[in-house]
Amino acid sequence: MSFWVVSTAMAVIALFFVIGNAVSVKTKGYINSVLVAVIVFLIFMYTGVVPADITTTAGLAAMVSSFVIPFCIVDVASTLKLKELKSEWKTALIIVVATLGIAVICATVGIAAIGRARAIGAIGPLGGALLATTISQQMAAAMNAPDVAVFVMIVLVLQMLIGLPIASVCLKQYIKAIRANGELAAHLSSTPAVAAATSSSGKKQSAFLRYVESDYWVFFKLSVVAAIAYFVGTWLAPVTKNIVNATLCYLIFGVAAAELGFLDRSPLAKARSQGIIYFALFSLLLSTFASVTLEVMLSQILPAVAIILMAAVGMLLFSALLSKVLKMNPWLAMGISMCCYIGYPGSQIVAEEVIRGTTDLTAEESKACSEMIIPRMVLGYFVAAITSILAASVAVGFMF
Repeated sequence: MSFWVVSTAMAVIALFFVIGNAVSVKTKGYINSVLVAVIVFLIFMYTGVVPADITTTAGLAAMVSSFVIPFCIVDVASTLKLKELKSEWKTALIIVVATLGIAVICATVGIAAIGRARAIGAIGPLGGALLATTISQQMAAAMNAPDVAVFVMIVLVLQMLIGLPIASVCLKQYIKAIRANGELAAHLSSTPAVAAATSSSGKKQSAFLRYVESDYWVFFKLSVVAAIAYFVGTWLAPVTKNIVNATLCYLIFGVAAAELGFLDRSPLAKARSQGIIYFALFSLLLSTFASVTLEVMLSQILPAVAIILMAAVGMLLFSALLSKVLKMNPWLAMGISMCCYIGYPGSQIVAEEVIRGTTDLTAEESKACSEMIIPRMVLGYFVAAITSILAASVAVGFMF
């Protein structure tokens, strides 16, 4: 009888994140808990202690591939308010400029350091999307350069390990800054009015909600929004060459449904199911590394780390300079730029972990920080997904 069954696999995965959380709390959020969990997993996987498919054995991979990601994106989207989104053009611009920084570094210092094909091919994955990586891989395959095809995938896998600690430090410093300058307190003072408005609208619906209000009702509405987004996104994907897809539609329809009052704000929390859903989501980060053998990782790690670090300098420099023009906090701008590296769910996870790791925040301050940071980080990922595809489409013409 095999030791690895659903319960043992689940326990070990949970233990990885327990260790990560302990380190994060000990360092007050400066070392990201997910980064620690991934490193511990890699050590145990490469030494043969745990199987590479542990998330599949635990049943978490099936949850993620079926409903976890749609539910999580719609859940986060429900927290975005249109009035606030109008001011979030700065987030989009930061990602565009950060992608430009990646391209500039790769096309100059990168070519000199690791060669044209690898440096230019890395622009797509460094920008943040799997599809962009696929574009670079297809070009490498067409030019009979399998080593370059493997390299760009290694870049995509490793950049999160470098992006997570950078994003953690940036967001940690941003929280310190908004506490010191009174911006966090100002956000807290505006919350009661919103809460009152929400409360009054709930009273108008109380007669109907008395019969249907339950966790099941919340899941019904969440599922309806996700289903509509899926069908619309799947229909539009081939028409728009996958620029508009189901993932993007989850975000758009989640925002719309919450603004129209159909979907609750933060429905997963209201349905008391946030814990298991996000536990499954976090496990996705482990499975990302499961397909990369130790031999392949070692052969490509040095040039991959080199281009990732060089591009990170470009991103941070360009976004910090832009923050001065936009008159926004440079730590937030640099943190948002790292969405290119950490993708989704990493962009959301790192923000949640930093906030959770800042143990001297009150419950109200933690909630306010979540409202001020997480929507921007999630939006940053979606912008990065689009800009990276555009950047990769142009860059591949210069790979060889």
